[in-house]
Amino acid sequence: MNESLHRIAAIVRADFLIRFRRVSTAVVFVLLSAVAYLWIPDPRTGRALIQIDGRRAIYNSAAIGMATALLATIFIGLIGFYVISNAIRRDLLSRCGFVAASTTMKSSEYIAGKFIGNIVFLSTFIAGFAAVAMAMVLVRGEAPLEPWIFIKQYLLLAPPLIVFVSAVAIFFESVPFLSGKFGDVAYFFLWMTSLGIVVAITENAGGPTGPISYFDFTGFGFLWDTMHKMSNTGSLSIGATSFDPKQPPYVFGGLHVSAAWAVRRIAATLSPLLVVGAAALAFHRFDPIRVRKSVRHNGANLLARINVRFKPLTRVASRLITVGRRPSIARSILADALMTASGSPIVAIAAIGFAVVAAASAPSEVSRGVLPLAFAVAAIAVADLSCKEWRAGTLPLVYSAPRLQAMFIAWKFIAALLVTAAVVAVPVARSATSPLFAIVGTLFVAAAAVTLGIISNTAKTFTVLFLTFWYVVMNDKGMTPSLDFAGFFGKATPMVIAAYAAVGAAMLVAAQVVHSRRLRAA
Repeated sequence: MNESLHRIAAIVRADFLIRFRRVSTAVVFVLLSAVAYLWIPDPRTGRALIQIDGRRAIYNSAAIGMATALLATIFIGLIGFYVISNAIRRDLLSRCGFVAASTTMKSSEYIAGKFIGNIVFLSTFIAGFAAVAMAMVLVRGEAPLEPWIFIKQYLLLAPPLIVFVSAVAIFFESVPFLSGKFGDVAYFFLWMTSLGIVVAITENAGGPTGPISYFDFTGFGFLWDTMHKMSNTGSLSIGATSFDPKQPPYVFGGLHVSAAWAVRRIAATLSPLLVVGAAALAFHRFDPIRVRKSVRHNGANLLARINVRFKPLTRVASRLITVGRRPSIARSILADALMTASGSPIVAIAAIGFAVVAAASAPSEVSRGVLPLAFAVAAIAVADLSCKEWRAGTLPLVYSAPRLQAMFIAWKFIAALLVTAAVVAVPVARSATSPLFAIVGTLFVAAAAVTLGIISNTAKTFTVLFLTFWYVVMNDKGMTPSLDFAGFFGKATPMVIAAYAAVGAAMLVAAQVVHSRRLRAA
């Protein structure tokens, strides 16, 4: 038993050191801390962090603690998954996993170590964020700092989600068809669905009466029920929003847990352990045969199996890559775009499907329905276009080609632009959206995909950020013109579209700067 605990502790320690020695970890922590500062406005500006029943809540430890804890849980639930969902793959690429697998270490011990390592990593981030937020009570608070009340808000909201995200990340890495791009997209929609489903059921039931409340990992159901009982309407607004100074301020006393909710919060914290057990059963233990089939070549990946079925449809496109003998930048761009399509035939199938549906639909329906979906699929398709050579270790081979090293950013951007345009072209032509606005939206998506892929060397960054942005745009439904980046709802103004064009150009400049610095440092 002691030996098993020592092995698990060694895995946790190694995982902790690897993660916290990275510059990217420090950058994420600084950005998250900056959010805590920017998200808590000074009431003298006419904006407040939290409003309850239409009244500004006084900045005491309970109010700032609850609001920042809620922000932290949203960050963990969405961004946190993509940050920690490479624990097993990192050991695979470094080949440390094969060494560990040759020892007496059990698969359950390895999975437990990685799972606990995820918990430690996320908990450390939450603790740092809470410390910065607690400091904001001293800077902008309107009441003395009460450390226990502040920390209590985090303890009531965060632990179930930390355990849930840590468990799901390990499970997705252990299951072949969830370990790649499909899993990244699937988790996003799983998370977004989970945000509202518990609240909706709790609201309809009038409290924690159904079994779904035992799986309230986000804490939103608990928060809604508590706020509903504490205030007249349960109305809660969190964020830097303007308030009515004529309304008397609200003194928030903090979240309190009843016996019924205490049982459910404990159950929500412990139930993800079942997911960890399932991950241990699915774990390949770095078996070369299973790794080659499920990880290296994605043979068991759901998207890969679909791609294999439709491979004949893209063979003609792949042959076009080899036509002609004279190398050029234009041929390299075309080759990269065609390789993206031929490597993922499902993208070509989606493009054909969108074209057919767009041709049979009214222009207004295409603008609000088909076109946004086409943009989402195109974005997922080009998410790893600029970083796939780095992940595959083929960058030196690519740089040996004439002029590709110096024009790498331009090459990737135009290739991403071609792939995106191929998916959205027919919906754009059939929609009521201004072609100019849609073109700028296409440029923006391609530029963002290339830039974030270059900077982070992973497709996960662009995937989560774009899907989050896309989700907000779709739920906003054109109410905020500045979010209508491609003119889906006809609310974008020329100034808004010009701003997106400028942002896209700035991102490409940033990508070129990062690329040039890496070349000089090499």
